[in-house]
Parts: sequence; C-alpha cells; structure tokens
Amino acid sequence: MIQRELDFPDVVRLPDEAFAEFPTTRYQGSKRKLLPFLYEACKSYDFSSVLDLYSGTSSVGLMFRHMGKIVYANDYMLYNWTTGKVLLGATKSSIAGIDIPALIERAFSKNPQSNSLVYENFSGIYFPDDENHQIDNFCSNLLQFSPVEADLLIYLMGQAMLMKRPYNLFHRANLEMRTKDVPRSFGNAKTWETPFSTHMLKLGQKISSCSFTGPIGEAYCMNASEIDGMNVDPDLIYLDPPYLNRNNIPVDYSTFYHFLDGLVDYSLFSQGNAKYPHRPIALKPSRWRTPGGGLAEIRSVLDRWPTARAAISYRGDGRPSVEELKAILDGAGYVINEHTAVDYKYALSKNFDATEDLIIGTPARLT
Repeated sequence: MIQRELDFPDVVRLPDEAFAEFPTTRYQGSKRKLLPFLYEACKSYDFSSVLDLYSGTSSVGLMFRHMGKIVYANDYMLYNWTTGKVLLGATKSSIAGIDIPALIERAFSKNPQSNSLVYENFSGIYFPDDENHQIDNFCSNLLQFSPVEADLLIYLMGQAMLMKRPYNLFHRANLEMRTKDVPRSFGNAKTWETPFSTHMLKLGQKISSCSFTGPIGEAYCMNASEIDGMNVDPDLIYLDPPYLNRNNIPVDYSTFYHFLDGLVDYSLFSQGNAKYPHRPIALKPSRWRTPGGGLAEIRSVLDRWPTARAAISYRGDGRPSVEELKAILDGAGYVINEHTAVDYKYALSKNFDATEDLIIGTPARLT
C-alpha cells in the first residue's frame, strides 16, 4: 500500500553545520552529501535501533548515532567493517586521548622487519614503488598498536590511499594516468603526490573535531546473504544496496575497493587474482549482480526482520527498479512512504536526470 509520496527538491533542509563535522570520504555511492535529506525523511519515525546492512562509509550510521539511535553496521568488505568500528565506537574522550600525529609518525617509522607483499605483487599497478614500500612498512608496523589504534590508522590510511588514486578507485591497473607528464582534464596532481601521512594528519584533525554523540554501536562483517547468523533485533533496517546500471552492469564495490582490505588482512596482498590486470585481492559474491538476485535479497531481509521498518535508499534509474522494490514491500503488507531527492548529482555519472529515492516501508501493524 503506497501511502504518500514526498518530494524534497532542495535536498538540504538543515543548515550545513549540522553535518559539517562528519568525516569526509571519496567513496563512490557515499550518502554523506545526502545526510540532511535522509535526516529529514527519517526523523519523524519512531525507532530506537537501526541495522545499516550495507554500511559502506558508515556516514548514515553515524547520522543515526547522532540521532540517539543504537546502530548496528554491517558490510562484507573488511575495510568498511573497520570504518564502522571506528565511527560507531569512538567517543569524544577516546579520540582526545589519542595523539594522532604521534600515532601516524610511529606507523611510518622505518621497520627493518617489514615485509614487501605490496611491492612484490603490485609494482606498476596502483602506486609507484616508493609508496608501495610505504604501504608495506605501514602494514608491518600495525602489530605495534592496540586494536583501537590500529583500526583508526587503517581507516585514515585507506582514505589517504583513495585520495591518491585516479577516480579514487582500484578497479583498473592505471598508475600511468597519475604518472604520465601530459595535460590533464581531471584529477589533482598535487593531491596524488601528497604523502600518505600528510593526508592522514588532515583527516585525523577532522576526526578529532567530531563530537561522536550518541550510543556506542556495533560493526559486523558479513555477506548480506548470510543474515540468519546476525543476532540483532533492530527497529529499522536501512538498506543502501548495490544496483545494476541502465545497461544492466552491476556496481561491484568489491572490485572498486578490494585493495583496501589488505590493510586489515595483510596476507591478502599475496592473493591477487592474476586473471585480471588489476589483480583484485578480495572479490566478494553478491546477489546484486542480477535484478532478480537483488529482489530476492530484499525479500530475505523482510522475512528475517518482519516487525522492523525497512528504509531503502536507492538510485532512481537503478536495476531492479524503484517500482519493483516498492512492489516487494507492498506485497509483504508494508505501508510505503516515498521520499525523493531530485536535485542530487552522482559522482562520476553523466546521467543528470537520476534521483535518489528513499522508500520507507512500515509493517501494517505499526501504522
């Protein structure tokens, strides 16, 4: 049953300062710029706990935390899991107790026992060799730190690595795009050549300025096809799933960001798939490689938590379609509210007509 459709043509209803303190990200599909829209759409609903099933950057999870909700973040990528642990587990006092500049300096101190998995396996693919050695040294040094310190360093290093990559991705072996001495119509050569540690210091300052209000949350690292093993009972399930584009090509985040998982499990750098030029180290299975698979996963989520509201954040031109997603909710007896951000431009997209839709389904017994 579709109850009503609400439009937010201005997208941002709250002052920018409300979310300005949140950590920035260059992650494709991040909802950070849409947080004011999502906040306005969600704030009137009655819920105290949220499962962010495809948590990605955990920006939305952090928003829910600041709303006073208990947040459970889940993502099948190791780096995203670590991000969730950092952003949902930090407090203002715990971050203040960490000397971030000193931490970063120690992380890059010369380690004579450093391994060389990145240098040996990824020379000429993503970073120049001097930076490959720095990544190896960084990973070898992580054993010196507490789990909380190591997670924070991994989070900062991963963001710094994204900043130094063309398109902020690891989907191609395209180091030459950064190193060739040619006129450029894209990218930022200064950002690419800035040291990892410098980027991390700036990001660390941003983390230090975040208030981290709200309850401590939990982070999980599971494939969404294995949710029966997730022992949580949330009031609301927030879903920001992958999708297929208008040409039915799946958006595969494990292809885009696989390399960051090596920061969490260093041995993965020795397991790159030589079948591909970019040697992915962590290709993950996903139902969202077909429209039918994505719809089946939504059904399984509704079956797993039948008493929870379901909030689906989705690209208006994605496959399966928004109408198909609404039909799943309608067929399961949910009352549907639809909110649309019509003026949102997706990064790297040439489609200026795409919208961001938020479909909120409420079990009929809660209405």
